[in-house]
Amino acid sequence: MKKIIILIAVALLGVSIFTVRAYNLSVSKVKSSTGITNKNSTSQSNGLNSNIFKIKAINFKLKGLDGIELSLSDLKGKKVFLNFWATWCPPCKAEMPEIEKLYEETKDSDLVIVAIEIGEPLAAVKSFINSNKYNFKVLLDSDQSISSQYNIVSIPTSFFIDADGIIVSKQIGEMNIDQMKENINKLNK
Repeated sequence: MKKIIILIAVALLGVSIFTVRAYNLSVSKVKSSTGITNKNSTSQSNGLNSNIFKIKAINFKLKGLDGIELSLSDLKGKKVFLNFWATWCPPCKAEMPEIEKLYEETKDSDLVIVAIEIGEPLAAVKSFINSNKYNFKVLLDSDQSISSQYNIVSIPTSFFIDADGIIVSKQIGEMNIDQMKENINKLNK
């Protein structure tokens, strides 16, 4: 009886190890195929997950609330603050007034703020944006294909992209305007 229990325990351990290795291998393949991760990431002391990158941003084309399509390649030569969010997300809603303040301060500069709303209908997003009087560019990722390409697993998540289309930093979690400016300053280096 002891031999059977030991044999079952060894078999379960083997299956567990195989499963973990297979999962880690598949995750690393997905991350490397999207180009959104970098082994040289660093965390900042502000408690938010902030990573420094030097990789090409994935191009996309999405419609805005006005029905006009915008692609990331249309913004080449400009710095981009790319924010993924949703109307139902409390940290996203808390961050929006800070993004609007930043927009008002930088609207005449070479910084473009693009907020990509994930998975909600146009009417709901338009109502939210209009009722809060936000003026920055909002695009709709209705089928969540772009958020998937950017490996968005938590929102809000923001990418800071330089004028050459290179992701310089990524921030997961709500930011205040000072943290946004700190990430934008990295685009000048």
